[in-house]
Amino acid sequence: MKIMQRSAIGLMFLFFAFVSVHAQNRFEGYNILVDAPDTQTEAAGACATRYVAPTTNITITDLNSATPMRLQSCGGGNFAPVRAVNATTAVVTANNVDFKWCFVGEDKMYRITFQGDKYTPKLTYNWIATPDERSLGFYNVRDFGARGDGQTDDTLAIKSAVAYAASRNGGKIQFPDGDYVVGNSPDYPNFKGITLPSGIIIEGTGSSVTGSSINNVIKRNASRITLSGQNRAIFRIGECTERVSVRDIELYAQSDENTYGIEAVGAFLSSQDFFFDRVALTHFFRGIYAHALAANNAQWQFDFVKVNNCRFTYNRDAGIWIDFWNSDWAIKGSFFLMPQKKSGIAANGIYMYKTGAMLIEDTFAGAPPGNRGGDFISVLENAVLTIIGSESEKTTRSLVFGEITGAGNLSAPITLINNIFDDPIEIKARRTIVSTGNLYGANTFKLPPDARIYSTGDRFCYDGNIIGCATGAGATNFQGGRVIFSTGQPGEGSVPGRPTTFGHDVQFNAPVQLLNLQFNALTSVQNMGNGSFVYCTNCRRSTAPCQAGGPGAPAMLVGGRWECL
Repeated sequence: MKIMQRSAIGLMFLFFAFVSVHAQNRFEGYNILVDAPDTQTEAAGACATRYVAPTTNITITDLNSATPMRLQSCGGGNFAPVRAVNATTAVVTANNVDFKWCFVGEDKMYRITFQGDKYTPKLTYNWIATPDERSLGFYNVRDFGARGDGQTDDTLAIKSAVAYAASRNGGKIQFPDGDYVVGNSPDYPNFKGITLPSGIIIEGTGSSVTGSSINNVIKRNASRITLSGQNRAIFRIGECTERVSVRDIELYAQSDENTYGIEAVGAFLSSQDFFFDRVALTHFFRGIYAHALAANNAQWQFDFVKVNNCRFTYNRDAGIWIDFWNSDWAIKGSFFLMPQKKSGIAANGIYMYKTGAMLIEDTFAGAPPGNRGGDFISVLENAVLTIIGSESEKTTRSLVFGEITGAGNLSAPITLINNIFDDPIEIKARRTIVSTGNLYGANTFKLPPDARIYSTGDRFCYDGNIIGCATGAGATNFQGGRVIFSTGQPGEGSVPGRPTTFGHDVQFNAPVQLLNLQFNALTSVQNMGNGSFVYCTNCRRSTAPCQAGGPGAPAMLVGGRWECL
């Protein structure tokens, strides 16, 4: 009996050992291609996510020499068989029903390669086994071979993770602590960037800025993607792409020579819904760069973009640069730290060629002490621009609009609400300016004669009892333009008051109540200025100067004396 028990235990051990050695993992996917081209000229466009024919051979390469290359078809009747080529490679094709290929193998990851299309000739991915159902949709970039050591090039691993998620119509790519270098592999001599497909989420573990003044030993963000080389981007977004998120990560460039953190490019098929949350974009030529190809006369639409709580640090040309018509951008809670503006360094915050609707809220721009950056907001043409609760200092200009021929119209306003702008605001084309509750420096505004201004509750000096106007006496509020309406301010300390201004076609549809004064009080208000109008309750009518002893009369200050009508 004991001998039989020992034999049974030995057989069970051998069975489990056999199962362990020959455990099979399932690998499945499509002939998916994720790449944003920039040479398309056909009106049909070129989606960033595309597929090649199901008859295309998928070459499978073994990455682990410690295990034999034992690959089999997934079976089930629909899947094509796996054909061995040699001891380390095999070939499979997709089926003709749902265009999926599938195989099983002993390892956790294999490399697959196949021919692409005219825009992207060849595709190579590290393909992982189908994860447990409890973790589907959540992918760790290190499972695809990323090292994150700041030295090894992780381009292939990140491209693979992105393509894997795209084959499942989206997912979250997680970047644990590490410095992930891209663009430094000889396998990608023409590297332009890693294209993001629809439904993807790129997520790191934080968004500190490399080199920031924090009291830490490590001066880079915990999870960072570093771009090596020039004339390229970390991430690209192309045509017919939507619902892309990048959050809680730093994007960093080793060179600021035509480098981009996020580059959006297309010609024909629109893309929309992009969310950048708590992203640090550091040391690029342009942090976010959206541009349209000439093939469609720069008419590509890249819309509904939300930039929240991001930090743009020392980007040489601009933090955000947009050069075509697009709409519905919102930039909120973000910060633009500019380098010093000088020859070859524009050092701008936000540059927009043409925009449909742009909201900038709770956003700050400036340069370090002793330096001056470029323009905080530069708009060549726009439909609607709204700036709320924002501020800039040590910039060349807080806002500039209309520096192209033919720019400007009066239908779409620039609306400014509760901002602090001391550096110049230059409006160089026709525009309606609606300004409410802002704090400007004296002489801030410069406008063309046909700009229209509606100003309520704006201040043009700091507190007159404490600081006053930095430019002293003679400072102006709006230089140029046509003031349609402007609320006044009482005098305070060293700052003189100013009246409420009705600048055009004033019509009162209700009785106008004038200030009521007695005759002996008129002399106390002669500093109101010529043209002031009051009602003298005990003056005689038609007297110049006014005389007491009458039933009351309207009085106007003319040549320094009150005359009763």
